[in-house]
Amino acid sequence: MSLYDVPVDDPDIVALARVTAAVGLGARWPGQVALVRADGSVVGSLLGGAFDTSTVAGAPAVLDPSRGYLGGVVIDLEFDHDEAERVGLPCGGAASVLVQRLSAIPDRVRADLAARRPTALLTDLDDPAFTTRSVRDDGDPAYADEPSPDSVARSLLARGEPSDTVVGTTEGRVLVSVIVPTPHLVVIGSGALALALEAQLALLGWTCVAVTHAEAGVAAVSALGPGDGILVIDHRGEVDLPVLSSALEGQVGYVAALGSRQTQEARRERLRGAGLAEATIARLRGPAGLDIGSRTPAEIAVAIVAEMMSVRSSSAGGALRDRTGSINGGRA
Repeated sequence: MSLYDVPVDDPDIVALARVTAAVGLGARWPGQVALVRADGSVVGSLLGGAFDTSTVAGAPAVLDPSRGYLGGVVIDLEFDHDEAERVGLPCGGAASVLVQRLSAIPDRVRADLAARRPTALLTDLDDPAFTTRSVRDDGDPAYADEPSPDSVARSLLARGEPSDTVVGTTEGRVLVSVIVPTPHLVVIGSGALALALEAQLALLGWTCVAVTHAEAGVAAVSALGPGDGILVIDHRGEVDLPVLSSALEGQVGYVAALGSRQTQEARRERLRGAGLAEATIARLRGPAGLDIGSRTPAEIAVAIVAEMMSVRSSSAGGALRDRTGSINGGRA
């Protein structure tokens, strides 16, 4: 569950919980948050549900304003093998969770959530008040010789990639929490593959819709962002040309099409004839999917979703055993 799916305007909600660090525990849930009610109950899921009502007992001053102002508190959690198994984690480990007063979150973040705009929270972890501000993807990546919290946030926002990343600065550590809407894939066409994609994406908690007409496809593309994708199954030029042109010239992060190499070249010729630049056409991923030997619709769906994931995370999509450094990309 993402912050876009929980009731941030509920008057009973008083605090926001985010992961600041994690070691072990298996899988990560970057960009995931949980909300906390005044009675300590948790809305949403954090650390696969390992952060629950019982752990919030460590943050009473944050939940009860009558005990004096406290901007936030960091709760350290440890799980041995048995505890990890009990809460559904793949393996033991440790994590730190920042529980922060919702009133400390900038007002414009609420507006971003209401409009389903990607947003980023930057929190000074070494400040006792946990001062927090927000950053949007304003088209300026703010590149610098050394990565700054702002440049890291804007880079992740531009890719539509959720993240909980701690960036060191001369003034201290800053938690960069990039929060994005649930990824959405629009499929142009129908059939067994469209159904398999819907089932595969449901496992990730992502959403998928299939449309069969050009007009509906173009309309659907207009609502997509850098963390979303479009897959064209339909080979007809009167359908794929307007949809692909709109997607490639827009902000859709993953643009792909099914079909043989001959079909792909015919598509590219149509796009050239429509006046699209070669650099723009190069964004088209066709044939769609990673090379994992897929044959059946279910297998092809896995390959396509894996490629969309690799694009979202700027990963090459190779084998983990060939990767150097952290296998989870160095995320907290």
